[in-house]
Amino acid sequence: MSKFMRSEEGFVLTFALIILPIFIGFGLLIIDAGRGNNAHADLAAAADSLALAGARELDGGVNAIPRAKAAMSNLTNTVSMLAKEGDDVEIELVYEDVAGNEFQVAFLEDIPEFDTTPIDSAWLAANSTNFSPDANYIYVRAQSQNLETVFLNPVNLLPSSVPIVATAVAKSTSAACDVPPIYMCNPFEEDTDIDGDQLQVEFALGNLHGRMIRLHPPGGLTQSPGNFGFLSMPGNPGADAINDLFAGATNYSCYSNETVTTKPGASDAIRQGINTRFDIYWGQYSGGGPPGSFQPVPAKNVRKGAAPAINGPNFNDCVAQGGNEASPGGGPGAVIGDDHVMDLETGLFNSNTNISNAYGLPDNSSMSSIAGSDLGYSLGADHNWDINEYFSRNYGVNTSNPPDTSDEPHPQNVTSSFTGLTPSRYDVYLAEIANDWHLSRAPGDPSTPADDGETGEPQCGAPASTDPDAEDPRVFAIAIIDCNSQSVEGGGSNTYVVNSYASVFLTRPMFRYSPATDSTIDIEIIDITGYGGNGTLETFVREEAILVR
Repeated sequence: MSKFMRSEEGFVLTFALIILPIFIGFGLLIIDAGRGNNAHADLAAAADSLALAGARELDGGVNAIPRAKAAMSNLTNTVSMLAKEGDDVEIELVYEDVAGNEFQVAFLEDIPEFDTTPIDSAWLAANSTNFSPDANYIYVRAQSQNLETVFLNPVNLLPSSVPIVATAVAKSTSAACDVPPIYMCNPFEEDTDIDGDQLQVEFALGNLHGRMIRLHPPGGLTQSPGNFGFLSMPGNPGADAINDLFAGATNYSCYSNETVTTKPGASDAIRQGINTRFDIYWGQYSGGGPPGSFQPVPAKNVRKGAAPAINGPNFNDCVAQGGNEASPGGGPGAVIGDDHVMDLETGLFNSNTNISNAYGLPDNSSMSSIAGSDLGYSLGADHNWDINEYFSRNYGVNTSNPPDTSDEPHPQNVTSSFTGLTPSRYDVYLAEIANDWHLSRAPGDPSTPADDGETGEPQCGAPASTDPDAEDPRVFAIAIIDCNSQSVEGGGSNTYVVNSYASVFLTRPMFRYSPATDSTIDIEIIDITGYGGNGTLETFVREEAILVR
């Protein structure tokens, strides 16, 4: 017996048998840890994708949250290896807005300032909203069934289960890029008749259709002292560089969808840049500009309401404006305005009584300042503008009679984007290009030689682009801010919260219609970001959702 007790043979086998359960346990723990990591990765990916899909819809619209929920419900994710066997080895995850769903979703107007502050149940209870269009963030918590472990609980020798959870927080962000540094005030900020975001709702209803907006007013009408509607730019570029941006040069600065910073001061000289879009060149663009400078490209249709200088059979359509009036070839004689631009101080159309066959896109039949005053511009009081006079002057059309064909220049051959309303000026502009109407010259009065009107085809500088995908020089994006609610910021250089961005159509050049008065920037709104928009701003506005946690 004593010999058996002293024997060391079989020691390794004995030791192995003793520690074998430990090795097996560690092996099972490693397997469970791997399965848990895999399941957590699946849940994290599901939470991320759900949060990003929902955040893309958080644009401030009145139905942003319902749209976010609908977008999330269209996604299908899976989580694997929570179960050891059977159908639950791979579980399909689909968001539903019901209790007990694998996804807990909360919409938040704000999140904690520091990432170290957890978004726990107390924070969610205090800050969640399922109704406010002002929700900026979406919180997603993903949890399916617990992980069924292979490792046995050493206490009861039964398999245990472990909860696996993943969370994500995302927000929507966008920026307007390659646009002129300009903004305008929200014309419907003071409208309390409609709940929610007034501007988006009014646009969706067609209440901005065909309404001329005149920006860049004289100093006494600005929305805050010193601010004329322009945005600051990095590096404080000089006047020539800013003019280039308004002439269509690439703006490498992008403006946030959250805030913009204003640039104080008037800038009437930008008409040098803007007017190149209408085939008008003067100042730094005279003669094509110096070698190596930016060479602007005009729009395809530059009809603008400026009579050419006529010498027998020769027409000079090259209009410049260095003083108080436009002049073909730099000389006297141009007729602009033509009684279709309203003087807001008198409430009457301008006093130019000459009737020529150069007739630009006119004001609305009534123009008014915006409710809340001092918003920096005027707005057409309704949708009505004299489309019949426009066609009569420019194309010699008897608009009281129906058109003979479906493609001749006639108001009835212009499709309106809103049924029952007069086509907008932009509708007319597009129809002119689509049918090549703009290439014709107004016939004029046969009893008065040399009384022909203008052509809409560029004549004076670079030709219009022939690229069908090229951006239209008479269309660009603009920031819209709620000026009244932020008037406490005062004048000068301010940081304003952005309501939205809009694409706008330049209806006319920046002409001075009376001496010593700044030119206005006259536009129509084509589309708008957010609820109610038509989704056509992708050219200018880059929208994306980002994960912030």
